[in-house]
Amino acid sequence: MGVFYIEPTFFFGNAKDRVLFKKSFHEFHRDMYFKFKGHRYAGFYLGRRASLVILDPDIIKCIMIKDFNHFTDRQTMKFRTSEYIQEMLINLKGSKWKRIRGHLTPAFTSGKLRTMEHLVDVCCDNMNTFLNENIKNDEGFKPFELEMKDFFGKFTLDVIATCAFGVESNSLIDENGGFASQVSNFASLSIMKRLTLYIILLFMPGVARYVPLSFFNMKVIEFLANVIKEAKKFRKSTGQKRNDFLQLLLDGETNVDKNDENKLKEDVLTEPQVVAQSVLFLIAGFETSSTLLTFLCYELAINQDIQTNLREEICVVLKRYNGKCTHEAMQEMHLLDMVLMETLRMHPPVAQLERITTKDYTLPDSNLLVKKGTSVQIPVIGLHYDPEYYPDPYKFDPNRFSPEEKNKRSHYVYLPFGTGPRNCIGLRFALMSTKRCMVHLLKDFTINLSNQTTVPYEYSKHSMLLKAKNGIWLSLNKVHVS
Repeated sequence: MGVFYIEPTFFFGNAKDRVLFKKSFHEFHRDMYFKFKGHRYAGFYLGRRASLVILDPDIIKCIMIKDFNHFTDRQTMKFRTSEYIQEMLINLKGSKWKRIRGHLTPAFTSGKLRTMEHLVDVCCDNMNTFLNENIKNDEGFKPFELEMKDFFGKFTLDVIATCAFGVESNSLIDENGGFASQVSNFASLSIMKRLTLYIILLFMPGVARYVPLSFFNMKVIEFLANVIKEAKKFRKSTGQKRNDFLQLLLDGETNVDKNDENKLKEDVLTEPQVVAQSVLFLIAGFETSSTLLTFLCYELAINQDIQTNLREEICVVLKRYNGKCTHEAMQEMHLLDMVLMETLRMHPPVAQLERITTKDYTLPDSNLLVKKGTSVQIPVIGLHYDPEYYPDPYKFDPNRFSPEEKNKRSHYVYLPFGTGPRNCIGLRFALMSTKRCMVHLLKDFTINLSNQTTVPYEYSKHSMLLKAKNGIWLSLNKVHVS
């Protein structure tokens, strides 16, 4: 086809280092990007499956937005697995995806998010109470060391459980981890299962439908499904209604006979669809928000001057609002926005995005015909570390996201949540809850490196999502008031 590519090796294609866990998912896609740098697009082999990697921001815009109707679907593996996984929004295609997405969108409007802000603040107060109790002792105050992903995992799960489902998980005060410990294992699979999944993905995708495997830990999926069912059962038996995500889904649910085609309408949801979206929201929200908070604190611990400036901004703004973290106060914290954006640039939760062509498509300004069914990849991590767009890319510099700097570069070289109709539906919820968490944390506590902190951290080679091999350990202490 005349596409630049790197000669693949037998069995592995171009993915040997990834399949054998010699490189992390993020490192692999970042390194691949720079091997292709200088080309608008290039070819890549995952085993025998060919993918087209897009490096040109203008083509990315066409694929993700302008010509989205040619790229509406994601690559999915049809393993013989739970209906709760098959019905998740991320696994749906075509008109079915569009219909379910339409049901979910109203849950994330600005108005809905504002009604949840006070619930997030309650979780933030609980977080600060937990920290104060562990920092203070008979001798006064002492630093408190925490593995931040575990800590923020519990916090974000409490936020999502409360805001979206009306469930009080109290993860921070549950000594056994309870709810949070279950959810945190959602991607935990044995090495043998991972290898089996890769082999099927590489060479035998056609047999996937006969194999009872999944990229998710099925014990966690079943646990969460039961939690959602119990919450649903309680609301129906008591008549209780809440202005939350679960209620939106329940209002769209139907229990009609699946065999009665005349009763099955496009504007209703089945119970498996309700449970599937609920489980997905719990898992996706838990993972992305806790990861963002973890690496944000990691960068602030290393860059103490930025942490000091951010705390000063927070305190100055809160003083104007009598110490209250109002919606209007949050809008005035511009450095906080910039710090969050820079964290997502350096530490994007996902390394690459993938779409499948649903119709034949000719790439803009080329003669390359991309046939229906072709995998197209967007290398997020590579774009984020490209010095052409971000000079000195390994430096943490929030000023990259000042209005002036943002206007100098394409919007399509910054994709932590994707873009276009199939972007992350919960991104505004994630940013709202993350910002409020950081305001409550930084006004009362300092974040510092500890003896257990690894700088730079090492990527976990066994996770498809962003994860530090040995965790992110930091030390928290009370803000000194002079």
